[in-house]
Amino acid sequence: MKRRLTGYIFLVAFISLITFIVSEYYIRKIDVEIDYHNQRIGILYNAHEVLYHMVAIQEGLYSLNYGTFKADTQIKYHMKELDEGIENLSKGVGYIYYSGMDDQLFRTYSHHVDVIEMVHPKFVKNVNAALAATGPERDIAIKGVIESNEGIEAILSEIEKFMDNEYKLVSKSLPTVTGEMRMIRNVSGSLLFLAIVISSYFMFRTCSAFKKLQTFVDSIKKGDFTSKLQVDDANQCCRELGGSINILMDKINLKEDSSASLVITDPLTGAYNRRYFDMRINDEMNRCIRYGTIFSLSIIDLDHFKEVNDTYGHQAGDSVLKELIILIKDNIRDTDIVARYGGEEFVIIYPCTPRLGVLTQLERLRMVVESHKFIDLDRPVTISVGAADSAGKDDAAMVIQEADSSLYLAKRSGRNKCVIVGVTT
Repeated sequence: MKRRLTGYIFLVAFISLITFIVSEYYIRKIDVEIDYHNQRIGILYNAHEVLYHMVAIQEGLYSLNYGTFKADTQIKYHMKELDEGIENLSKGVGYIYYSGMDDQLFRTYSHHVDVIEMVHPKFVKNVNAALAATGPERDIAIKGVIESNEGIEAILSEIEKFMDNEYKLVSKSLPTVTGEMRMIRNVSGSLLFLAIVISSYFMFRTCSAFKKLQTFVDSIKKGDFTSKLQVDDANQCCRELGGSINILMDKINLKEDSSASLVITDPLTGAYNRRYFDMRINDEMNRCIRYGTIFSLSIIDLDHFKEVNDTYGHQAGDSVLKELIILIKDNIRDTDIVARYGGEEFVIIYPCTPRLGVLTQLERLRMVVESHKFIDLDRPVTISVGAADSAGKDDAAMVIQEADSSLYLAKRSGRNKCVIVGVTT
């Protein structure tokens, strides 16, 4: 009878510890979700700031134009606050993307943020130029700025619609999330107390064993799932229990590692990976269809890269890929997006740029690569480039296909060339 009771108590303690560990795991997931909502609330705040200051600047320009007031102090103040708001807004959007917590609604919103970031420098330049002008020239310049900024109103309207939907989403989700966390913490706390009392008395009778259990539980409460339960000096039953708990912890850590591997950058070169490229080119195509803009795409291929690997080894080949990405990033704009397409192929997306606008840039890049001395090679490396733009197309796959066809022409006609359909350098 005593042995049965002891076995039953062991079973209860084991189930309690398992349940507590699992509950703490899900609490971490909920913590991530709460952080996600907090980030989006921060984005909403910064979006309000940007909208407020842009509208205030517009109103200030109208007042100067109609002579309501002559001083431009308030406009300059709002210009300064607008710069800070756009910077904070961009950081918030970047955090959501890099943490992999974006959704379709957020991507649509981020497109508008990208547009604001792109037009912001020109907007600031035009306003400063208008404020610096004097006499009749100032009135003309202010009118020009007002007329040129009318297109921004549509973007501001779209952001306001997003913020309404975002408020509804956050207001609906946060009470549910906090309720779930409160329930899980109450249950896990009770289970923790039960597990410690039973296990400390029946399974960890010595002081040293109890300290090991307490250390293990404290690590779990702090979110450290890498800790191990050490019961080497205990009896066989305790060792088996500790081994089972450690196996469970390993499985939890394995799932955590698998989730963390879903990143958007290529681990070798540091460029964006294919997953991120597929997402961004579809986003650019949606923006192109919606606003009538044009973007370009280029595909870059290293000439005879297989010979580099065969002659100098794969480590030298990896070094060449890393150096190539550095050269590409040094010769593109901050708004351009470079990603590893596969193997030795890379792609660059040029937002709001027709194909002829990238021809000079690609040719300069080709010459830079040809003249560059790669660290692990004693021979030059060249690239072939094919490019296309979205004009007349309604599908991202059509842009990729045309750029790929241009790349094929560049390679077939002798390599070390930049080809855009109808133009070859």
